[in-house]
Amino acid sequence: MNKAEIISKTLQDMRLNLLETELSVNDEQDEEGFIISVLQDVLPDGVDIRLCDDFKHPNVECCETCHNFYPHYDMTLVDLPYGEKVWVCDAVKSVLHPERYRELRKQNRKSPRARYFGDAKSPYSHPPEV
Repeated sequence: MNKAEIISKTLQDMRLNLLETELSVNDEQDEEGFIISVLQDVLPDGVDIRLCDDFKHPNVECCETCHNFYPHYDMTLVDLPYGEKVWVCDAVKSVLHPERYRELRKQNRKSPRARYFGDAKSPYSHPPEV
């Protein structure tokens, strides 16, 4: 996909969620304008950008929050070898770069919450182990 297609898809996905909230028409237009502005700044021009769907993994589900509520904040543009660019949520990013998340998961298991409740996994251990 290109930049314009990703922006269009993002707005379409978000509109479904914005319909559930009580925003006035002006607030909704302001929100859309802001999202477009952020995505215009983050996404590169003239480049084919791959999406989470291109990296389906049996143990990973895409993040609903990343995709539908705050993609302009939570989705990440990742550079892959050979110059490819991907626009992915946290769960898929953890599959693409497991070494970066391994240490974070170890730290999260030692969190005060995990020790207090005796969880093997903290709620902050997202993205999931793969």
